[in-house]
Amino acid sequence: MKIVAKVENSMDSNNVTLQTDEIVKQLSIPAKPNGLGYSVNGGEFLMLAWATCFCNDIYREAKKREIRVTNVFVEASGECAAEGEAGFNIFYKCKL
Repeated sequence: MKIVAKVENSMDSNNVTLQTDEIVKQLSIPAKPNGLGYSVNGGEFLMLAWATCFCNDIYREAKKREIRVTNVFVEASGECAAEGEAGFNIFYKCKL
């Protein structure tokens, strides 16, 4: 499986493309108020990536075991002391 994420940003123009093998998806992300860059930061996306990954894993593994799951809530959180520093206190919680 090959996964590719592409972003292209210019004044008031954001293009985000995600691809896994041959499946391509567009993602809509608003620009920052000044028009340059994205209104969502990398740390927020990292937490979202962990949360969606865990959610999808639960559904996948439940299906393999013939367990019916109808609702999943995942919260991922972490902290960062300053811009550019490594994250810490990274946790997630899940409710089915």
